[in-house]
Amino acid sequence: MKVLKNEEMRKLDEIAINTYKIPGIILMENAGISVVEEIEKSLASKENKKIAVISGLGNNGGDGFVITRHLMNKGIQVITYIVGDTSMIKGDAKINFDILEKMKAFIVKLESSEDIIQFQEDLQQYSILVDALLGTGLQRTVEGIMREVILKMNASKKEIIAVDIPSGINGNDGKVQGVAVEAKKTITFQLPKIGNILFPGSYYGGALLVKNIGIPKEAVSLIQSKIHLITEEVAASVLSKRYGDTHKGSYGRAFIIAGSVGMSGAAILASKTALRCGAGLLRTAVPESLIPILENQLIEGITVPVKEMLDKGIINYLKEENVVAIGPGCGRSQEFEEILHTVITSARLPLVIDADGLNLLANNIHLLKDLKAPCIITPHPGEMSRLTGLSIQEVNDHRLEVAKNFSEKWGVITLLKGARTVITDPQGQIFINRTGNPGMATAGSGDVLTGMITGLLSQGVEPLQAAIVSAYLHGKAGDRAAEELGEYSMLAGDIIDQVPFVIQEIIRA
Repeated sequence: MKVLKNEEMRKLDEIAINTYKIPGIILMENAGISVVEEIEKSLASKENKKIAVISGLGNNGGDGFVITRHLMNKGIQVITYIVGDTSMIKGDAKINFDILEKMKAFIVKLESSEDIIQFQEDLQQYSILVDALLGTGLQRTVEGIMREVILKMNASKKEIIAVDIPSGINGNDGKVQGVAVEAKKTITFQLPKIGNILFPGSYYGGALLVKNIGIPKEAVSLIQSKIHLITEEVAASVLSKRYGDTHKGSYGRAFIIAGSVGMSGAAILASKTALRCGAGLLRTAVPESLIPILENQLIEGITVPVKEMLDKGIINYLKEENVVAIGPGCGRSQEFEEILHTVITSARLPLVIDADGLNLLANNIHLLKDLKAPCIITPHPGEMSRLTGLSIQEVNDHRLEVAKNFSEKWGVITLLKGARTVITDPQGQIFINRTGNPGMATAGSGDVLTGMITGLLSQGVEPLQAAIVSAYLHGKAGDRAAEELGEYSMLAGDIIDQVPFVIQEIIRA
């Protein structure tokens, strides 16, 4: 699913109106009706059926006027508050405002401090507040009366349903423009906007629902957005059912180089997950002292002493493999640095670099120019900071741009972990993942993700698809674990335990 910037959504509206001759007021009508449908669902469980629609002067406010009209027609008690001078309302919004006046709708104007005092008192009588104030086009800081209205809405602790995007959130980056509405649910139209997806905008928006408002699919296809939301349909297109006449060789050979003294867990977690994600045969290379630990924990995989791999020649050792992953828990020894150098510059099979592999790579980033095969890197913001020389704050503030620029510069697939994992490729495509939760911020979670990518790559999944689907599966398994155990108590191993159930659900869907 495409994710749009503000200007791309405006262009889509223009195409619908000018090329397909769909009047803008029809799109506004459909938008308002889709919100009313969700309001009715929320009202079903409430004794108090009284609604307040808080509208601005632009098209978002126009959506609010449509919502008020349809609620009135359904016999639902509704009051509309309008922030600002109503003489400034124009176009399709003005048509819908005039209809409300002719219907003798209960309209309250909020223009002064005294109005805000009364508004604060009034809010206690409603069960649901509808935020139709500002919409996606906001670029400036919210100030004055509008700021006070938003603060009072949040302070009321009432359920808020936002129209298109919570007012105060920048549609292009999800940032808060001074203050923002804290919604329980957001109904956005036709396609999500970046501000609906990225934090903190996603947090302020609550549950996100994307509603079709009648723009033709052909019109949507004309918007050449390179930003995409990862959906279950994408995962289902990759995770196919297995046929009867297969064997372990049909599902590939995976090789993981991981672990060091005190970090055997990273090797175990990555290896177990690769097997859980379907790798036919797995070999894991670790320091010889860790072999007994892995033999005890990883009975389905094959363990290899790193020394044996070095003695026989790393590339010779990898010639029968389908993928190699390197880095989880490896430490930063000179021996490992030499292994990493050889694998990056000489291996001719898909490569996954994580953790300590990335930390060492940061000291010699130009090695990536010598890659002989597709490469996926999986940094968290700290590792990305070391790879790019940017601060962690800069990485987090510009996640899409940082990952995209790195992929384009170095020719790798970048999976930037964090709240809203981002995957980018050398062609400038961006994929955003919405699954996952704060409980996954625990040691070993990244090793699990590396194992997922490795397991899918071993089966011949294309590298970009492997990164995209693994991000989705990782978060989905984490969400299941959180439902069962709570976010405080989750461990990385709990994510692995949920992987089989998530894969089953996707394949059966």
